Amino acid sequence: MYCLTFMKMILATWVFLLLIKSLDAADSRPPVPIITFENLQREIDKVDDTLRIFNFWATWCKPCVEEMPCFLEAGKTFEKQKVKLILVSLDFRKHIETRLLPFIEKNQISLPVWLLDAPDANAWIDRVSSQWSGSIPATLFVRKGERHFYETQFDCNELNEIIHQYLKP
Repeated sequence: MYCLTFMKMILATWVFLLLIKSLDAADSRPPVPIITFENLQREIDKVDDTLRIFNFWATWCKPCVEEMPCFLEAGKTFEKQKVKLILVSLDFRKHIETRLLPFIEKNQISLPVWLLDAPDANAWIDRVSSQWSGSIPATLFVRKGERHFYETQFDCNELNEIIHQYLKP
């Protein structure tokens, strides 16, 4: 009788541990902070010698998806340098679970991804750059208070060259 009770306890503990492990696996998805434009503006406005690269993109944008491997490669190439690469998603908030997180997981994106929750693009696009028409992909490079804006799809060589250029003292 004691042996049967002991076996039931072991089985119950094992089932409990499996349940906890599966919950941990579900929560191990990359977090996607939802930010306002004001939060983003604070990061853009930082003045130091770190090169901050803000890539504005969305999962529904074909050129954005095509250039994503170049940003992922650049993240690895420049990870030991003063470079901070942030992928600013313009996906809809309601699509985080159905589109954004699956895209991040499928493409093994390890760079920070922020979802910009600022539905009135007309209120903030010009504040990123007066050159921006609003189309994506678009990328802002900021270092030591200097801004350089590109409204284009990069190939990997172009992106690496530009990063090297803006890292020069």
